[in-house]
Amino acid sequence: MPDPAQINRSLSTIRTELEFLQASNVLSGPQFQSIMAQLPGQNGMQAQYVDPKFATGQPMFNPSMHHEWAKNMASRFGSAVVFGAGATFGGDMVNDALKHF
Repeated sequence: MPDPAQINRSLSTIRTELEFLQASNVLSGPQFQSIMAQLPGQNGMQAQYVDPKFATGQPMFNPSMHHEWAKNMASRFGSAVVFGAGATFGGDMVNDALKHF
């Protein structure tokens, strides 16, 4: 586990940056309070606050949606490979044909 001094220094930096963002009107008051409530306490002790949108008990990761995404990407990469190979083969054929003229 990292040194408690490192943890406190990092948390202090994060809090300072968040205060700057709030003072610059980048974060609203409720956003700032929500983020601050979720930060660990001193020496990295976990905060007791959990944002309600993450407290539903349902997993954030949906395996079936990931499967569809991965299948789509594999299809796209496969198409790109076939297109690239075809373009290379076609280019080689044209270059070879031009050498014979």
